[in-house]
Amino acid sequence: MCRSTFQWCAFVSFCIILLYLWATGSKINKTSNAQVSLDFNSDLSTSSTLDLETELSFSSANISIIDELSLTAILPVTENSLPNLRNILEPLVHPDTASVYLGEILLVSQDHIISNLRSELFTVMSQMEFSRHIQCSIRSWKETLSESIAIISAVVTSSTDWVLILEEDGLNNIDEDSRRALLNPPPIALPLGLRGVRLSHNASCITPSAETSLKASYLIPPFVMPKSLTAHVSERAASWADFGAYVSSIKFGDGRAGGIVLPQFSQNTPDMNWCSSIVQPTSDVLFSSPSLDPESLFSQWSSTSNPVDGFPIHTVSLSDSPIIFGILLLSIEDLKAFAPVACHLEKLGHTLRISLYNGCSFEASPKLASLKHSLCTLSYRVLSADESPTTWLDAMEGHPEVIVTLSEMTEPLDGCSSTSIIRIPRKDLQHTQWMSSLTSHEWRDWGVPQVTLSIITKDRPQSLSRLLESITDARYFGDKVDLRANLEQSSDLETMNIIKNFRWLHGSMFVHHRVIHGGLLTAVAESWYPDSQDAYAVILEDDVELSPLFYAWIKMTLLRYRYGLNRGKAPHVFGISLYQPKNLELDLSGRRPFNASHVLLSTGIHALTPYLSPIPCSWGAVYFPEHWMEFHDFLALRFSEDVFNLSQIIVPNVRSNQWTRSWKKYFIELVYLRGYVMLYPNFPQHVSLSTNHLEVGSHVKIRSMEKRESFSVPLMKLGDAAGAREVDLLDLPNRSLPPLASLPVLNLTGVPTTLDMLKETGMLRYLELGLCGDFAVSGSGSFNAYGFFPCGN
Repeated sequence: MCRSTFQWCAFVSFCIILLYLWATGSKINKTSNAQVSLDFNSDLSTSSTLDLETELSFSSANISIIDELSLTAILPVTENSLPNLRNILEPLVHPDTASVYLGEILLVSQDHIISNLRSELFTVMSQMEFSRHIQCSIRSWKETLSESIAIISAVVTSSTDWVLILEEDGLNNIDEDSRRALLNPPPIALPLGLRGVRLSHNASCITPSAETSLKASYLIPPFVMPKSLTAHVSERAASWADFGAYVSSIKFGDGRAGGIVLPQFSQNTPDMNWCSSIVQPTSDVLFSSPSLDPESLFSQWSSTSNPVDGFPIHTVSLSDSPIIFGILLLSIEDLKAFAPVACHLEKLGHTLRISLYNGCSFEASPKLASLKHSLCTLSYRVLSADESPTTWLDAMEGHPEVIVTLSEMTEPLDGCSSTSIIRIPRKDLQHTQWMSSLTSHEWRDWGVPQVTLSIITKDRPQSLSRLLESITDARYFGDKVDLRANLEQSSDLETMNIIKNFRWLHGSMFVHHRVIHGGLLTAVAESWYPDSQDAYAVILEDDVELSPLFYAWIKMTLLRYRYGLNRGKAPHVFGISLYQPKNLELDLSGRRPFNASHVLLSTGIHALTPYLSPIPCSWGAVYFPEHWMEFHDFLALRFSEDVFNLSQIIVPNVRSNQWTRSWKKYFIELVYLRGYVMLYPNFPQHVSLSTNHLEVGSHVKIRSMEKRESFSVPLMKLGDAAGAREVDLLDLPNRSLPPLASLPVLNLTGVPTTLDMLKETGMLRYLELGLCGDFAVSGSGSFNAYGFFPCGN
């Protein structure tokens, strides 16, 4: 840690020296009467693909001077700023103030004022004096996009390697020295600017230092940065805070930050008026947690990790011995689709026995060949006409512990009783990249977990149809997945007919129709009951919609945290959420925006790390068998009122105490007393495996656009033919799920905490309520809610 701090300080000091040299010694080209060309290209769809790692390979050892004309200024133009366009542009282009590095200006404007902007720009260009040839273009700002996304989209279309992001007033409100620094920037790999925000226990604006640069969680305009930072950002920039989190997730030489705040060059007191409109009491503000601090949390969460470049490296802390994989496919195209996974297995030291077999081969003898993929070269053989899968296995050198084949291949694989056989549909092969993160132990346990989809519906036929369509379109990778449809007594005829006519092809289907009205609490609680310790249910209310990759997320996380060498080691985890919340609802002050990445960054954890939370998800989640059975026991105990009245407050100071008809109220009570947690995804831009459409129903009486936008999140999409997608399942630290012990933990109100503190809090409340049982004595849950009983009984 000391070494890392020293390297960071040395790096920043070096940049400051460079900055000083540029700020004081830059030559300003004073050639006047140059022509200015106008390009009214409003199309933002064309962009070049950049090699992000190459573009960001900066260090103090290889910093060089940026080239002339290598800087583009990005200026947002609004209805308020348009009348002042000349005064805004003049400092950028006038011979007395222009920079030799500025070669292009992009004006980003909303569609409805573009025609006025064109007219005004022609007028301004004819009246002003320019220092050199500068390319000016207009870029369209779609009204559905935030300012940050519109600007980043414009950056991608710029023709230079460096960009200066401006506010709508340009550089008019900053001092001359700061203006010169931004127009003559040092080529460092992080955004460099004047205004930064630090996320910690609260969001605070950074006051520039007179002596040194300061790290920030994110910057707001104006700031300068390399264009390459936006090469793969896509829509991960809904706000400047989100863009800062994205930047922080990329590893640079030494240090961790979403930007750097320049020193205060002038002797005047820094102008901090911008701060009041930026820092709001939103998700960046954490409720107080006096017994913990970011440093201690980082230490506890990353105790199994080694910090590299300021980030904890979450290596899979599981002993993974090499094994033999048998891979039997039909064609070379199948092998090409599965090659990314096969290459990764080979890289990890596993032995691959690959063969192609179509049952109609005319080869007289086996044919040996190889496939050259960008990741590796795979050797394979084409089985001859007189060979079968069984003879292939018999002749194989060594016994395969895992066989990957196609569900379309119906030939028996005799003699494989101890082998894990995975049959994947051909159409799913190109979506298997996530399997490269599995350990050999997890591969061998592939067929053990049994997942059931349990739908709760009543009288929303359109919502039900949307959910069923998303379920049908999902990929199940050859697994048998059963489906339960739970119909309320008052279900309408259209809903009944939708279920009656639905055909489920991936497993058995069971329909349950109540004859006595039960309500949503009963409908959810009785929608499923496990029949084994390997049975899992995805609880789905009908206003939920699923990503086509939702089952892949379930499979990947179940195998990592419930099987392999983690089998039995996570009794405190009660489920896996498909949904990534962007609001928290339990604090007494009311609903508030929430961004887990901001919270994790404030404690030094990688922004895209999945996390644990006691909040049960009702908008698409997997529930574990032992905890669901305990929940049933707990409900029976609560409604019997044998231990305490229904009105008894179990969890202090949370809004769920008001949800008297919600099953979540009682589940929260159970997990609070036990110290249980659920795993939540944490992908960029709240990309999730499920979303909620907030339909009018038992708990939603008014469906406003504002409410829907507060809860709706983008779904993870399938990739293209090459398997590429904007956000994928391996957008994780080190492209793999972190070890169980290093997962960060948040409490019911989104405050960072630890598992031990959750357990201790629950135990203390257990005793305050006058309860006894094994939990109070040993501190370990017994998965038996009847262990709750009053002391003295």
